[in-house]
Amino acid sequence: MSLKSYPNGVDCVWLAVDMRGNLGGFITAGAGPIPEVALGSDLISIEDIEGEICQLPVVSSIQLLVSVKRPDDYNSLAKRGVFVYDWLDVHRTTREAVQAYELVAVPSEPIDLDVLPSNLYSIAVSLRIPSVTFAESKVLDIRALLRCVEAE
Repeated sequence: MSLKSYPNGVDCVWLAVDMRGNLGGFITAGAGPIPEVALGSDLISIEDIEGEICQLPVVSSIQLLVSVKRPDDYNSLAKRGVFVYDWLDVHRTTREAVQAYELVAVPSEPIDLDVLPSNLYSIAVSLRIPSVTFAESKVLDIRALLRCVEAE
């Protein structure tokens, strides 16, 4: 595993698994912190993870927790059983920033990790967050939980 550099300015998704085995997709908005483990995979580029997830079948209805002009990315991920977090600080002033990922979409039927293709499964289970339950965590300060790489 070789640590890759932060994809500055690239809006990409990294994956994690919570204590219940639920899958979380974290949208960086080109600025949110990324756990080192998520940048170390040789299986698939972090820039390609969202596209791979969107090739999975739709398995769930969703609850959108925010009002945005184009919720397409949120909907696409959540309909595939993924809890979706976004780095919304990119749209805020420094003073208003919460410095954490925020839950933006919840699937009614979370995906079973066993149905993931092997590359996505390996990436997801390599980043377990045993102290977190996505369904109950509206805001996640990922820096407090994992060693992260920051945007420059």
